[in-house]
Amino acid sequence: MLTTQSILPWARRLQGAKQLQWRRGVRASIAVGSVMAACHVLGIPPAAAALGAFNPLLVDNGGPYRTRLTSMVCALIGGAVALILGSVLPQSLFVIVPATLLFCFALTYARVISQPIASTSVLVLILYFAGLGGTLHTLHSATVAATLILAGGLWAIALSLFLWPVDPFRPARLAVATCYTSLADFTATLPTPVPHEDQNVPHPTHTWQRHQRLRIEEARTTLSATSARMPSRTIRARNLTVLLETSDMLLACTLRLTELADLPAPPATLATLTLWLATSQRAIGDALTHHPADNAASFSLEGSHRLQLLAPLALTGILQSEHRDALLDLSIAFDAVRAIWTGAEPPQIALLSTLPLDPAANPVKKSWDLVFIDSTWLDSLRANWTLSSANLRHALRLMVVGTLDVIVMRLIHLNHGFWLPMTSIILMQPFSAGTNRKSLQRVTGTILGGFLAAFLAFVIPGPLTLLLVILALSGLTLAAFSVDYAVYCFFLTPTFVLLSLPHPHDWRYAGIRVGLTLAGATIAVLAMRLLWPERAPQELAHLFRRGASADAAYLHATLKFWSVSASARRTADRQILAPARRACGLASNDAEEAVDRILQEPAFTRFTPGSGESRQLAEQSLTFTTYLRRLTQSITTLASLGRCTPTTRARLQSLATRLQQIATAKPISPKPTGPTRPTLVDPTDAIDATEQQLLRIERQVGILERTAATLPT
Repeated sequence: MLTTQSILPWARRLQGAKQLQWRRGVRASIAVGSVMAACHVLGIPPAAAALGAFNPLLVDNGGPYRTRLTSMVCALIGGAVALILGSVLPQSLFVIVPATLLFCFALTYARVISQPIASTSVLVLILYFAGLGGTLHTLHSATVAATLILAGGLWAIALSLFLWPVDPFRPARLAVATCYTSLADFTATLPTPVPHEDQNVPHPTHTWQRHQRLRIEEARTTLSATSARMPSRTIRARNLTVLLETSDMLLACTLRLTELADLPAPPATLATLTLWLATSQRAIGDALTHHPADNAASFSLEGSHRLQLLAPLALTGILQSEHRDALLDLSIAFDAVRAIWTGAEPPQIALLSTLPLDPAANPVKKSWDLVFIDSTWLDSLRANWTLSSANLRHALRLMVVGTLDVIVMRLIHLNHGFWLPMTSIILMQPFSAGTNRKSLQRVTGTILGGFLAAFLAFVIPGPLTLLLVILALSGLTLAAFSVDYAVYCFFLTPTFVLLSLPHPHDWRYAGIRVGLTLAGATIAVLAMRLLWPERAPQELAHLFRRGASADAAYLHATLKFWSVSASARRTADRQILAPARRACGLASNDAEEAVDRILQEPAFTRFTPGSGESRQLAEQSLTFTTYLRRLTQSITTLASLGRCTPTTRARLQSLATRLQQIATAKPISPKPTGPTRPTLVDPTDAIDATEQQLLRIERQVGILERTAATLPT
């Protein structure tokens, strides 16, 4: 009997069809279909070439060309090498078991090194198991298959990057750009506000404020509605979220300046400040609206926009304070714009000085210095070499599961048994909630897709019809990839079953696929329950609290580091700062990994899809993880260049207490106790590097507090 409860989930899926990424799907159909047509004309089996065209499109999620190209090349070359390796290995268990152990662990653990490896490791493992469980195990056949994969992949890369580029984040980026352009337009009018005397008509500022708030909320909705499935996408999502947060802060700054402009005698230098502010806001809006020709190099630390931002202004009193606050916000926004177009977070921090320094009184010759804080790939590997790291646990778990699947595959002597390890590898997630949910979706989608594949294999009359069907199915697969995982699996199953049919009309092959999917899903779920099980209900909140606690400990370590003598600083850096810094990096990595999973499966969170709660969770989680990592960067800079005074020590202890309140989930006081930053009214009182970083850290901790208060427990 049909009920509302039974119909509602499928009604939501049908509604979700409107969100399918049709452009991406059509592009995939063209890539796969053209490769298969070329193979048909040349008399070459099309499976390998079609797979080569399909895989790079899976990891192409828009964004900077360099990032997209790196990810697609990693998937293509890594997959070809893995296929050859799996094919040429001797088929003895004494060889393939240790080889699989080593390969699975090394490739999965290497995810901590860089984003391209993280986004392509699963695809590379799939091709390794395809070679291991295939029917041809000679170097010649493996090389031919790898060559076809490379040929198909190169065509897909050319189509994706040059002939038909797709940017899923374009609507969100343009919505955020509108916020900054509107801010710039209004800020530029502040020195001469529109006269208004009619009390019955809304004040122009109030009208603009209402519309600006609507623009910001519309941008939030657009950003949260952008589907994301790969960790590479979160760089762009995180920085767009930061830009939204910063636009809200700049809105508050603009409203304060509006009050000054409405005074009977506004400050004489107000026009100087508003022109500077409007120019920087417009530069951000323009850079988000159109791809900068210099790839946003003008927003880098030595770029023209950054130098213009740092130009000294002759301000005093409250305008000097507003200038300093806006400078902090704009420097964050500039870093975010740069990251959006380069696909990488800023590797260094700029120490800004808002006022000119006297060379005779200060040895600093520039208005800012650079402190490089990026860790090497070896540091990343070493920092995650502990069972407290979700990445190491996941690598060990996947290593065991992949090896067990290979043993089962060899013992049952089943043709095309590679579907078993492939299913387990795809389903394995760092946390049990992701594996359980994904397994259910994949099993459901694969079973239904298996029935469709069996039917199509039985009724398709010839190769031309088969090509057209695969062309349509591949397009539907990519269109649903970022929207609904169950629907994606439903179309993926017949696509690959029909691509790899050993004989025409072999409908039983689809049944083998379904059975191996069930077995692989069972092994993946059991592994999550037995091997270092995670507790899903608390994982996200626990990781956020752990990150806040790690940064609090880093602040205490900084104070301890400052207490040692100058001659012992090098040893203290290694023994005191390095462990605290690594703990912060590890906590940030695990928190970002958890948020990635939220973005990867937006339709299957515990909230109603598309609801305000779901959007808030995604947005606030992105904000928290982004500022958590930036806080670590700021503390690193402060530890290197800061000066310890009684006031600085008290402020850092207060900040550490506030972070510890976040870590223990205690109610946060709206007015934290402790010293506050001094009010600088003397134009000759130049802000130094320590004060600059303290202001930055206080701003970041305040954002973490506000975000933590809105996150679900």
